[in-house]
Amino acid sequence: MLKNDILNIINKAAENSGYFIYESFVIFSKGDAKIIVKIDSERVISHNDCEIYSRELSLLLDESGLLPNYFLEISSPGTNRKIRDTEEFIRFRNAPVKVVYSFGDQQRVAKGILSEINESGIEIIEEKSKIFINHGDVIKANLDY
Repeated sequence: MLKNDILNIINKAAENSGYFIYESFVIFSKGDAKIIVKIDSERVISHNDCEIYSRELSLLLDESGLLPNYFLEISSPGTNRKIRDTEEFIRFRNAPVKVVYSFGDQQRVAKGILSEINESGIEIIEEKSKIFINHGDVIKANLDY
């Protein structure tokens, strides 16, 4: 399947250039393809990183011959990126976060510093209080720079 082949190339380009993929999408329209990729790294992603990855991805796509016409949109996840799993919570310990979570039948919002992460949940330090949120209660979480 063409889309899977392209996704494999997207991942290969990341591996070759030292990044990993945060998100990727392939959109087909009238014989053209738009490829949207958000790259990530343990360090902050710069414009130069996007250029390096874009060159590698273009090279692999051109070599594959899969797409006669394509458009690339390469970026970082951004400063307000989603935090999607426990590994990312661990990675962003001590960072400012905004977490929407369930509290009984209600939804609440916690904004503060992500201070602790364990197998049960996360702890956020707000202005003068600490909030513990079970992983299962997190509806969505983002960095909040």
